[in-house]
Amino acid sequence: MSVFCFTTGVLCRKTFANTEPRLGQKLQHGESQARDIGLYIPEFSKPTGRYVSRLFLRVFNALLRRGSLVFAGNPCTSGMSVFYHDREAEIISALQLKEIQIVVCNFWDTPYTQQGIVFRAEPFMLLKIRPEWKNIEDYKQAMHSKYRVRVNKALSCSRHLTSEWLRGSELDEENISVMANLLAATLAQKTLALPSDLRGLIKGFCKEFGNAYQTVFCRDGSGKVVGFLSAVITGKKVFAMHIGYLPEDARAWHLYQRLMIDLIEKFTGSGITDIQLGRTATEIKSTLGAEPQQNSITIYTKSIVLKYVLKIYKRYFFNPKDYILRRPFREN
Repeated sequence: MSVFCFTTGVLCRKTFANTEPRLGQKLQHGESQARDIGLYIPEFSKPTGRYVSRLFLRVFNALLRRGSLVFAGNPCTSGMSVFYHDREAEIISALQLKEIQIVVCNFWDTPYTQQGIVFRAEPFMLLKIRPEWKNIEDYKQAMHSKYRVRVNKALSCSRHLTSEWLRGSELDEENISVMANLLAATLAQKTLALPSDLRGLIKGFCKEFGNAYQTVFCRDGSGKVVGFLSAVITGKKVFAMHIGYLPEDARAWHLYQRLMIDLIEKFTGSGITDIQLGRTATEIKSTLGAEPQQNSITIYTKSIVLKYVLKIYKRYFFNPKDYILRRPFREN
């Protein structure tokens, strides 16, 4: 089991019902060197499982709410809260706060540190949009033929689907409910931890990013939404955030690839230079031209015992996930 599997399913808490949602529970603390980093309290949940598992999660979450374990940066905004190692001193300073025992941080690359325990994480996959690409056809023509065939096959298998883009302000309650249900269905078989309030999470993105939070919906002939992908635009970069689809249709219709291609098509030729496709499905994303951005999870703790346990785990049990990279583009 990966030590950082929780990072893919961390819940950004909505602390009270029927009110405006927010992205994450930011720890309110006094003056410290870490004040510019932003410290967040995570919460974990699991929609299925034995009663004992749910009970354990409730106890664990109760401990988390005390603020003993925090994330440096908002874990909700995957790929947007990754730090360079030159900020380690700021991050470690959070341990000076009495209530904080553990700080978890996502760093680019694999930093050398004597202060924390470093675990290699799955790479973020980044697609660089070439300036000569004016549309999706230019993008496909830059590929070797076998990868261009794969893209065309995904589009052919899903040709009966129509795509519709909506901005954050255009998402209504029905849209958000559909997104939450599809996201839950998609993650149910893939992660150990799931948000308990996905609607609140999506509303939080709408509130925080407004129309920079954009979503593509794939609909079948009856108008039913069978898949969606949402992303955040910041300057000339786009960060893929959430993807959900009907599992029973995904394989036959190549829904995962179709949604990624919709994202690429939307922003190719638009002035966007980088599209970060997120973690997981590394090989599939590499067939679309994305390159890995190496990063790691570093854990800092005051506890000598926990530090020793983490070292033992890393040495004898931790196995980073292997992946195969494809090179779909011809040389310039």
